Amino acid sequence: MIPIFVNLKEFKVCIFGFGEVGKRRLNKIISANPDKITLYTKEEIDEKTLNYYKNLCNIEFITCNIEDMTNEEIKEIVKQHDFIITTIDKENNKRIVSISKGLKKFVNSSTFERDINLIIPAYCCRDGIYFVVYTQGKSPLIAKNIRKLVENYIKNYDYEIDIQNNLRSFLKEDIPSQRDRKKILENVFNNKNFKMELLE
Repeated sequence: MIPIFVNLKEFKVCIFGFGEVGKRRLNKIISANPDKITLYTKEEIDEKTLNYYKNLCNIEFITCNIEDMTNEEIKEIVKQHDFIITTIDKENNKRIVSISKGLKKFVNSSTFERDINLIIPAYCCRDGIYFVVYTQGKSPLIAKNIRKLVENYIKNYDYEIDIQNNLRSFLKEDIPSQRDRKKILENVFNNKNFKMELLE
């Protein structure tokens, strides 16, 4: 697999399950601005939760028990969506993954299946900088801790990011050589005295 960034603006997402994992997946998916999210859950959703999510995105909650659905019924649901996320029990996750792959959909599963083709990894974003870490399902805890370390690192370099961004834009106007621009940016990054003067 290779890491990619996806804008879901024109795509439909289906999520099966609204437990802790389902909620985390949903919150990540919302940030990608999908056209519509349909979420299937066997639990009744309270009015406060419904209103909260409906204020954030175009979402529909459908109460049903996936265990009672036939493969054909699941297939009809999957057909209507572009991205499938399943966060229920292992047996039904496997069914949904198999059906979704058969329909050539992007599918993510909370129980790590070899056949999934969509990973939603731990990531952080600060000042337009994204960092992603993925452990192939071996240790979500390690991935979470690495993400926190990087978040803290980026916080300490906020001013550096602004300096590099502004200087890079300035250099593009006057210095045509990418190699020369790179050398200047590296010199500025490594020059502590220069940076201290800018901060004063």
